[in-house]
Formats: sequence, structure tokens, C-alpha cells
Amino acid sequence: MSNSTLFDAGIPVLTEIIQAPVDAADKPPPDEAETQEPPKVVDVPAIDGWLTEEWNRLERKIGGRILDQVMARLESGIEDRVRDALADVLQAAVENLAADIKQNLQHSLQEVISQAVRDEVFRMQTAKK
Repeated sequence: MSNSTLFDAGIPVLTEIIQAPVDAADKPPPDEAETQEPPKVVDVPAIDGWLTEEWNRLERKIGGRILDQVMARLESGIEDRVRDALADVLQAAVENLAADIKQNLQHSLQEVISQAVRDEVFRMQTAKK
């Protein structure tokens, strides 16, 4: 592929330096801490007195939810891949089967026609006698 086909004429390309507005140029860039929003405070009841069993139950519950979410995402991808793989395998099998049927049909026709010709020649020979 040539370089000319790699670039689409409709896609703009930055070829010049763009100057910042005058008022923005006077200010230093903001710190990353200034641009981020402060974390939201979530009201969670105190769980300091939880027993190990309660923590295990919470862990199983969260693990189950995460597993369900991951499986839902994976299922469609797996189904697509299996479907594509099966389509390729089935296409190859159909092509092989069609070739085998064609070859067998040709062989059978050759045998039938050869036998019919032999029978007809034999009848012609016996009719002359």
C-alpha cells in the first residue's frame, strides 16, 4: 500500500502551530490536582464490628456480581468466535463433501455408461448371429 493511500484527503492534518489566546498564554497551565474533581463522599454505615462470616458473605456476593458481569461480556464474544470458527469448518466440510459427491457421481456415471455400452454392443453382436 502506498503512502498516498494511507491518508484520506477528507481527514484534516495539523500542519501549522496554533497560537494560544493572549489571556490564556499569561496563565500557567493548571496543576493536575486543580483540574480533577474531589472524590465524592459515600455514606456507608460503619462496618467495624463485622464478623469474618459477614465479610466472607460480602466477598461472595460481590464476586458473584462481578462474575455475572464478566460472563455476560464474554458470552457474546465467545459466541461470535465459535460461530465464525464453525462457519469456516462447515464451509470447508461442504466444499469437501461437494467435491466427493461430484467425484463419486462422475465415477458412477462412467461405470453405468460403460456397462450400458458393453450391453448394447453385446446385443448387437448377438442379433447378427
